[in-house]
Amino acid sequence: MSDSVTDADTPAPKAASLIAAQIRKQIVMGELAEGNTLPSEAEMLKRLGVSRPTLRQAFRILETEHLIAVQRGSRGGGTVFRPSAKLASRYLSDLLRYRSTTLGDVFAARLMIEPAAVTQLARRHDEQALERLRCLASGQVDPPDGDASARSANQFHLDIVELAGNPVLAQYCELINYLIGEQLESVFSSRRDDDLAVIHHSAEAHATLVDLVSAGAVHAASEHWRGHLNDVHAELAKRLDLNSQLQAPS
Repeated sequence: MSDSVTDADTPAPKAASLIAAQIRKQIVMGELAEGNTLPSEAEMLKRLGVSRPTLRQAFRILETEHLIAVQRGSRGGGTVFRPSAKLASRYLSDLLRYRSTTLGDVFAARLMIEPAAVTQLARRHDEQALERLRCLASGQVDPPDGDASARSANQFHLDIVELAGNPVLAQYCELINYLIGEQLESVFSSRRDDDLAVIHHSAEAHATLVDLVSAGAVHAASEHWRGHLNDVHAELAKRLDLNSQLQAPS
């Protein structure tokens, strides 16, 4: 944090935003790691060349973004948090609700991303990736409770895209799955027998996908996964209005 922004040159609100942007960049670039403690207020005032009110306003900006936590008092200081996909998902959820996005729109986005990722996986034929997916598929059957099976199934969706090797699509997939989970929480809040049947059917579809990817059956794997997603979405459509707007979390 060697660059300085002076209050004499810039109005305090803008100066605070610039200081926040400077610290935010260091967090995002990894120069300030999660759990790191920021330098003392006195040291930061000296480094940045701003007034105490401006620095504290910058801290408040970063606190609202959940990038730092500031402890007040004589032993106070700032602790760094890494950017959170969950937090980004909350912002995205608010934006999509503002734009009258439906749950059906979110499902359509997943249908565009995951089969393409499956195609890439089948072409790469990475044994470590396959083993990871096998473990998740078996984890949907072995646990005695539906919650553990559901967690394994959700992670399977995330790993398909992550293991395909594109970090941008992996991040989008994480955001999409957060939104879906947020909307489905009320539907699956109390387990029913048909919920478990859906989970076990998914486990079979996931195991079949691993076999197809392992065999290098690129087209068959992609089409199988597209069909499975369509089946899942059709099952959820029996319980939810997919054309209604995304609901705010309770």
